Amino acid sequence: MTYLPLPRPLGDRAHLRVLHGLLRFVREAAASRTPLPGELELTARLECTRQQLRNAMASLEAQGIVRRRQGSVTTVDPIALRLSVRLEEQFEHTDLLDRLGYQSEVETLSSGTKTLGPDVGALMELAAEMPALAVRKRWRADGVVAMIADDLLPLDGAERRFDPDESVFTAAAKVWGEPVIWEVSTPGVTTLHGELAALFERAEGSPVMTSEIVGIGASGRRLMHSFEYHAPDIVSYSLVRTVRPPWGGA
Repeated sequence: MTYLPLPRPLGDRAHLRVLHGLLRFVREAAASRTPLPGELELTARLECTRQQLRNAMASLEAQGIVRRRQGSVTTVDPIALRLSVRLEEQFEHTDLLDRLGYQSEVETLSSGTKTLGPDVGALMELAAEMPALAVRKRWRADGVVAMIADDLLPLDGAERRFDPDESVFTAAAKVWGEPVIWEVSTPGVTTLHGELAALFERAEGSPVMTSEIVGIGASGRRLMHSFEYHAPDIVSYSLVRTVRPPWGGA
């Protein structure tokens, strides 16, 4: 499989800066189906040395993202780029945006307690009136809203203090004493209206991809619920499926 490299340690800030800048050109080339600019143009626009650019390019070439040929243009493989954000992989959304070279930000818009309600309660096999920590967060990519998530974490009745800025996965492990190891994610599509449109800073009726997620622990318990809204023009998600031979086929 092909993956984009995760960010390097903070001690290698120069490489990370050039790699992130290069990834912006990679995304643009993949979207326009054009080659990457030449080395001289890239070093000028990224304000880096030729060696720094070559090191960053080598990182992406090792992952199959770019293809370099002596005396020819450098091209981008859009499939390899999409494989970096596969739906069957789970990681924090800030990490996902970072993989694609975006400057990511996350902010907590609201937090409090509420009941699960009948729909989420039935999905999680818990009482509708069970209290839950409710947190709404918003992620930005290069300043543009990329995702909004509404997280619900059922509470077991014990008194606990939560930092609303921490990951819902971290909070779930604190409440239930076990981490989320499986996610059942159901994708969908909707359009933005009212408060969501305003929070996304997009026009009413703009389409977004949705993902309803139930996090499950090793015990089989359903530990958390999340409903995510994704801007479709920020990240292109992919799913890798195994192709099985037809029944009765060779």
